[in-house]
Amino acid sequence: MKKYLKFVLLLGLSVVFLSGCMNDLVTPTNDLNQSENENDSGAAGSNNSETETGGASVGKGTLEIYLTDAPGDYQKVNIELSKIEGHIAVEGEEGYWVSLTEWPTGYPLNLLELEGSSLLLASLELEPHQYTQLRLFLNTEASLVVAGEEGPLTVPLEIPSSLSSGIKLNHPFEIVEGMITKLTIDFDAQKSVIQTGNGGYKMKPVISLSSETYSSGEVPEGIGKVFGSVTLYDSANLSLVGIAEAEVELTGGIYSFTNKTVTLADGSFILLDVPAGNYTLTVYTEGYGNYQENIEVIADSGTVVDVVFLTEEPGGISGGVLDSISGEYISGAEVIATLSGGSNYNFESATETDEEGDFLITNLPVGSYHLTISAAGYAPYETDSGEEVQVSPGEIVDIGDIGLTKIP
Repeated sequence: MKKYLKFVLLLGLSVVFLSGCMNDLVTPTNDLNQSENENDSGAAGSNNSETETGGASVGKGTLEIYLTDAPGDYQKVNIELSKIEGHIAVEGEEGYWVSLTEWPTGYPLNLLELEGSSLLLASLELEPHQYTQLRLFLNTEASLVVAGEEGPLTVPLEIPSSLSSGIKLNHPFEIVEGMITKLTIDFDAQKSVIQTGNGGYKMKPVISLSSETYSSGEVPEGIGKVFGSVTLYDSANLSLVGIAEAEVELTGGIYSFTNKTVTLADGSFILLDVPAGNYTLTVYTEGYGNYQENIEVIADSGTVVDVVFLTEEPGGISGGVLDSISGEYISGAEVIATLSGGSNYNFESATETDEEGDFLITNLPVGSYHLTISAAGYAPYETDSGEEVQVSPGEIVDIGDIGLTKIP
């Protein structure tokens, strides 16, 4: 039987459905002071060569350092960066630390402004080397903005003295001649702030580091974004409920690229600054199963991925389509089932009748469905209001034969 689905459903521990919806999105402003990101004359990134190739000086590679952050419940998490160092590996020896970039007066940041976006901290030309670690230094000036009884309340955030030697991030990366190495520092502000016994707040950094290396010629001409939502379909209330803290990961592209985030309280997510290309998007959710889909990111555009999980086993609808006068069965008729009954979940699935005029639509979320049936040379058929087909968990509803009338 020839079938097609206008939308695809995958079954694991639960069912996942993709559809599209648009949301208003805000990108944090990057007010980076370029002069403060430049290296001192003795730092690892300094160079006086004017001969360049592939976007970098001859014999050197490019290092780009970005900062991003996971969502948090605080209103603001204010910190100050002072310096970033890298540890160069030396075969058979201990290696040594070099300064990559510094902010003598401190670089103030509200980490929560970086949710779903990446901030460029430095772009440097460096000699080719293998690095083993990155070291991030914070100033002691830090604060939180929390919800108080009379409005937002700013409270001190303690930076322990143990952090004065820098936060070490163990992640090997390499600077390759003529290539671009991108480092992404992912600061989880929510997990990094802990409340002390006396009601104060202290920083205990939770940070991850990822890297990518690619040639300047491979960088796509533009970037796009991926956004959408991860929700649960509640058939009892005919509504979608957002799933918070679901992990959303994007991998692929024309070079090895990884970016990930977690959903907000309403289930929404956004991944910004994604180079144009083809990617695999994976959603990890505890208790509902996982989902994976191949998507395309287009420059200067947004790719929408809305993932819906079902808690109940899906059902289906079967039947036949025939000529109302001759009684002959009609093959190739299109049958469309649209979820109705007041649901705000826009779901539609379709198939075609086989050579004997029969059809079967499976993987339908529980609920009421409006049917539309059409065939060449026949007037279309639609279920009347109040006569929708009710789909129950794990059951196939047989609606019998539907007669179509030929158009004179």
